[in-house]
Amino acid sequence: MKMQLVNLLLLSDKRKNFLLLLEDGPKNIDEILDLLKMSRISLLPQIKILKEEGLILQQGDLYELSIIGNILIKKARPLLDAASTFEENDFFWGQRKLDSIPFHLLKRIGDLKGSQLLEPGLAHGFDLFPQIINHFAGSSQVMLLFSYFHPQIPSFSLELAKKNAELRLILSKDSFNRFSGDFRDMGEKILEKKNASIFVHAGSPLEIPALIAVSENALLLGFFNKKGRFEGQYLLNLEPCALAWGRELFEYYMEKSENIRAIHWPESGSDNRKDCDELK
Repeated sequence: MKMQLVNLLLLSDKRKNFLLLLEDGPKNIDEILDLLKMSRISLLPQIKILKEEGLILQQGDLYELSIIGNILIKKARPLLDAASTFEENDFFWGQRKLDSIPFHLLKRIGDLKGSQLLEPGLAHGFDLFPQIINHFAGSSQVMLLFSYFHPQIPSFSLELAKKNAELRLILSKDSFNRFSGDFRDMGEKILEKKNASIFVHAGSPLEIPALIAVSENALLLGFFNKKGRFEGQYLLNLEPCALAWGRELFEYYMEKSENIRAIHWPESGSDNRKDCDELK
């Protein structure tokens, strides 16, 4: 009895990994066994099934995907990558608000496969999360989005701008109010640099991710939990496909934000509310 192709792929890790390995091109049996860390006797029954179902072709010791096998793997790859992304950090994803990720990027959540879950820990106290410093301080292109305010954001952003990094900074409305009120001088110095831009997202902070940080080498992501709280947990990914995903997410929110040309902080509370309303 012929097995359904979906079951053929999903019900055996051996078959799945074998087909995924051949996605990159034909391989001989010794190379396959070495990469999969399997014995010949355990793999041969799976090869027999895949040949019978027409998913692979064999020429001597060389194996490759058939046209049907190639189509199946290309269609299955996004599903398998998405499953892997969620399985690697299942508790993190299960507790997060994901409605801040637009649907076209949710469909490509598998691009975040291999992300490392990071927590700052008690040792860092009120310091800006050290991974931001470690992975972004020497970068030439940096995109930062903060929906919450941290007192080290202004100084860190100014440091990047002074190093002539191409800096784009998005702040929630509440974060910008703190920035322009308590750190106005730093904000003005950042905007004096031609390589730096500040944007304000006028919606609720909960409508956007807690953190997006993207450089040419690293991506850091932080999301609110389902209760609307930020627990200080981040995902770190250094893979090119994840960096591209992160840049698209940042640019999505940049298009929905106001580019600030000058730092203003009116003296009265009513004027301040008016200034914020004008950002909507």
